[in-house]
Amino acid sequence: MAVTAVLGVPTGAAADPSPGVTAADLPRLERELAQVTAQAQVLADRLDAAAAQDGGLRVALERLSDAGDEAQAQLDARARLVYMRTAPNPLGSLVDELTSPGLRRIAQQGQAAAMTVDQSLVDQVARQSAQVRAVRARVDRFRAGLRVQAAAVLAAQDRARDLLATAQRLAAEQQAREELAKLAAQQAALDAISASVTQSLTPAQTVRGTAAAAAQAPVIAVLAAAGQDYPRGYAPTGDVLRGTASWYGPGFVGNPTASGAPYDPEQLTCANKELPLGTVIRVSANGRAVSCLVNDRGPYVGDRILDMSRAGSRALGYDGLAEVAIEVLRPTPS
Repeated sequence: MAVTAVLGVPTGAAADPSPGVTAADLPRLERELAQVTAQAQVLADRLDAAAAQDGGLRVALERLSDAGDEAQAQLDARARLVYMRTAPNPLGSLVDELTSPGLRRIAQQGQAAAMTVDQSLVDQVARQSAQVRAVRARVDRFRAGLRVQAAAVLAAQDRARDLLATAQRLAAEQQAREELAKLAAQQAALDAISASVTQSLTPAQTVRGTAAAAAQAPVIAVLAAAGQDYPRGYAPTGDVLRGTASWYGPGFVGNPTASGAPYDPEQLTCANKELPLGTVIRVSANGRAVSCLVNDRGPYVGDRILDMSRAGSRALGYDGLAEVAIEVLRPTPS
């Protein structure tokens, strides 16, 4: 991440979205969660449909750019030829010796053509460049609109995940296995929506990005399963960093991280300037803890030492900035 941004301004723990709820509220929470998840899915489907148009625009831009490059190459080749023709012409004496006026005129016309750049080539390059600029402006405007739509999806997801966390807590307290299974399915649906949004906003699926995302997925799954505990297969190194953490969200969704994988705000990842990419850390704040994978660089604002994904900041209960302790973890022998 070349530049990071903090979204939201309050410092400290986020308020409980459902204060004073009891087990009796669980059915209501589940209904509301289903409604909000369905709303997020509808918004994500609209974003996906719009992203298809964005893909078409990008294909058109690529083709125009290729045509512009071809026209420029032709112009460059013609300019090189003219430059070469400025050398003494070995055919000059031969042209003068031609006895036929018609042949002499044709030869002289050929020499004159070789000494000038065809204006039509210049005009063609200018037209292609103007078309590329116009389509690129359309692409930029369209993608700005996509990000507005993505922000709406992520806002609905935020509400849904707050409801999910409360419902999961109540179900766990009641040891309601059936309810917990239903909520796990809801969480999977929300994760799928987030992945869809990320893919919709990724400008281009590169081999490196796809490979990086696939390589990180098993590690992130282990971190998510750990909750507040140390993740299975990792132990503290004894190295601890302390400082201010922020988080980054909708404006960066789909952008390539320093690792190459596209940024998904609902994955337990983070950005740090010092730790090697691929490092697993455990972050503590507000009496909570969560483990994250360092897969990006930043933050570059003030003296902040960590930029967390939205999932990470939510797990720690902060919406703006938080003072955190970072434990560097190491893989343990299997």
